[in-house]
Amino acid sequence: MTNGEYRRTGIVKDSRSIFLYNEGLLNPNSTLFLARKEQDILGTISVIGRHENNIPCATLFREELDALRLEQRKVVELGTLSVKHQSDSDNLVFMLYLKIMIYTIFVEKVDDIFIQVKANVASFYVRNFLFKKVGKNKLHPDYSNLEASLLRVDVKSIREKIYEQKCYGSRGWLRILNELGLLKQYRVISHQCRQCSRFTPDKRDAEVYQYLCNL
Repeated sequence: MTNGEYRRTGIVKDSRSIFLYNEGLLNPNSTLFLARKEQDILGTISVIGRHENNIPCATLFREELDALRLEQRKVVELGTLSVKHQSDSDNLVFMLYLKIMIYTIFVEKVDDIFIQVKANVASFYVRNFLFKKVGKNKLHPDYSNLEASLLRVDVKSIREKIYEQKCYGSRGWLRILNELGLLKQYRVISHQCRQCSRFTPDKRDAEVYQYLCNL
């Protein structure tokens, strides 16, 4: 589904493999999330952890990441976003990101979240999800030379500012979630993460995945 949607929107060319290869998904610290309606998969999004101290956006934005001095911080990148093209696709994208932000900030307790997006939609993420732009736009050679923006949420800085406010106390995040009407969603996501079994690909799984992406 991801590869089909990326082709439809011009992110990858039709000449590409029928599968879209994402090495970050082979990292045991990464997680792929599916949006389902019964057995029908409506969307995907992934949280990609560091592998050998790198995340995927380092390929294009290495200089910008190095300047941020992230060595001692828990860093993830969001990727593999795709949704089935339908009348409510925009709402599904918003809900996927809302849930994944709750997961990364409150369940995984990361310090930084990065994402690479098409430059012409960067304002959507800045306006709705706490992201700020890092550096200048660049042409992405892996995605049809589309102009890409690197965005970041400095979660650690936001967390520290909240805890500086004595009115919130030690449970500041939960108080804010409650005020935003998101506390129930946090509890559901947290419960689902505790109940779900985690699949970790082994060497053989990785070889099959790479083979399919090279067909």
